[in-house]
Amino acid sequence: MHLPGGVLADGSGHTLGQNGVETLLLLAGVGLAWAAVRVRDVRILGRPGPASWAVGVLAIAALVLAFVVPSMLGIKIASVRPSTNAKISIVSPRPQQVLRGNPAAVPVRLRVTGARIVTQTSTHLTPDKGHIHLYLDGMLAAMAYTTSTTIYASSGSHRLEAQFVAVDHGPFSPPVTAWVTFRVIG
Repeated sequence: MHLPGGVLADGSGHTLGQNGVETLLLLAGVGLAWAAVRVRDVRILGRPGPASWAVGVLAIAALVLAFVVPSMLGIKIASVRPSTNAKISIVSPRPQQVLRGNPAAVPVRLRVTGARIVTQTSTHLTPDKGHIHLYLDGMLAAMAYTTSTTIYASSGSHRLEAQFVAVDHGPFSPPVTAWVTFRVIG
C-alpha cells in the first residue's frame, strides 16, 4: 500500500529495488524449472537428459540468488550510532482521540525540531538529517520523508510511535521518539 507522503515498509527491510530484483529472480527460477521439465527428452550428443540437467541447475541458481542478491543490495546500518539534538512530537492524532472507520484513515502530523527530514539514504551520518519511521502497535507501518502522512488502523485501541532515525535508517543514540495512543471505532 502506498501512503501519501510515505512508503510502506515490507517488514523485511527491503527497498522497492530489492523487491524487484527478488521477484525477477524468483520468476526466472520458476520459468527455468518449468523449462527443465519441458526439455527432459531433448537429446544432446545422442543422450537424453543433459539439457534438462543444465536448465535445472540454472533454475536452482536463480532461486538461490533470489534470496542472496537482495540482501547484498541493501544499505548497511552503522554499528556506532550518532547522537542528535533533534526532537520529534506527534501533533495528530491527539492523545486518546477517537477515529471512525474500519479501517480508519489516521492523519499523522509530526513536528521535528533541530534537524531536517531528507529523502536520500546514506552511510554518511550527520546529527541534523534523517527520516521518520512510524510504528503502529510495535510494527513498522511506514517510512515517511515528510511530517505529514496517513496510515490506516482497524477497530480497537492503538499506540502510534514516531521515531526520527539517521539517514541509514538506524536509530540515533539515544533514540528520538514520541508516541500517542488513540482508538478506532467502526
